Amino acid sequence: MTDDSSISEQVAIRIVNSDSTDEAYKLYKLFAPLLKDYKFAFASGLGPLPGFAVNRNFSAGAAIRSLFRSERVFVLDAETVEEMENGGSRFHIDYSISLDTNAMSYLEPHIAGRRSGGIPRDFAEVFTFIARPDVYVDPLPYFTENRFKLADSKKPEAIYANLIAYETLRTIDAEWLERNGEVRSVLTGRELAALAQDHMSRMYFDLGNISAMQGLTRRYQYGYACLLKMTAIELKAPSAPPSRKIAAFVEFCHSTLSSMAAREIMVAKAYFHQGQKHRFFHKIQKNKENILDIIRNMAWDMWHVRQLEQSFAQNPSDSARYFFPALLTFDRGLIEIMDLYWLKACAYDVKARRPLPVFDGDPFLLLGTNEQDGKQLFDRYYSEEAIAQRKAVLDATLSNFDEIIEILEQDVRKIALSG
Repeated sequence: MTDDSSISEQVAIRIVNSDSTDEAYKLYKLFAPLLKDYKFAFASGLGPLPGFAVNRNFSAGAAIRSLFRSERVFVLDAETVEEMENGGSRFHIDYSISLDTNAMSYLEPHIAGRRSGGIPRDFAEVFTFIARPDVYVDPLPYFTENRFKLADSKKPEAIYANLIAYETLRTIDAEWLERNGEVRSVLTGRELAALAQDHMSRMYFDLGNISAMQGLTRRYQYGYACLLKMTAIELKAPSAPPSRKIAAFVEFCHSTLSSMAAREIMVAKAYFHQGQKHRFFHKIQKNKENILDIIRNMAWDMWHVRQLEQSFAQNPSDSARYFFPALLTFDRGLIEIMDLYWLKACAYDVKARRPLPVFDGDPFLLLGTNEQDGKQLFDRYYSEEAIAQRKAVLDATLSNFDEIIEILEQDVRKIALSG
């Protein structure tokens, strides 16, 4: 990173941590020459509505969750600010709603017609929403997860069947659904098969992109490592004070991961307070031989959430200025952990495509059970010295991540199966 880009990033970090959108706007204006490559979005009661990529609950138990608590967002970038100063800004946005594997497992039997008696009324609400012509279902996160399953040679026939279901979902015959209460595509079976085959071909082709697969693997492993450590801490000493368990996890992030996993810290905090009663962690218990498989599946949930942040920083279409992603899931535990950590703001450099997300809440309470504990942890782990320590060893940490995972897995199995 050059000195200029480093300065620009520091300014961007200062702006996303602003106390208000008014302050953010003033700072942006002050440092505008340094921010030509940056885009910002803030949770706000004013500003554009990002399509249907907003929070919504369905009676079937499903929910759509975005990165921001608010329906509207306030955005800043060179083009928008210039337009605002000349009377007002109007621009196009892209948005999408992705489905996790859990959502597909709920919907696929109805898509495939394996459930008799028609679609239940609450599920019809979800299908009717997806069938809207202005709702775009994004297949990329789902395809990414299944790409890893292909790499492990896991049931390509089942993945192909799910791709047929996914294409059906993306091309629902809305009139037929309303009239007959059944899901079918506007495409023929041959057309659906061709699309599914094309997806399978691209998924196999992508397996050969070593650099891209390594990047995806690393992001998945990061969440997996965090969940393994949370599990080890909780199962080893479930009755320990939450503050002690949180401190142990934060130290792990600093010393082992060389990165402060803020969203995962908030999830760990909820787990350490509620234990197995937390819906997301209800399957985590001692004496489970398949505990690592359970955690691996949970890690995909964490990956989907983190992918929303990464997707925000992706290239929108040529006609759009911003891209806003959201996730549709039936998993109540996943919904609960997403509701723990809303973003106040997120920024990214259009060249580096690395998101800078900021938690919408008290940073001290993010780290501790109370403000005093949180402040102590914040001062310790976010000091210039601590940040420099992590930065100095980050490359070495990343190169040893497979070993870190192996050690964590051994630790979890030892604790979980110890009786």
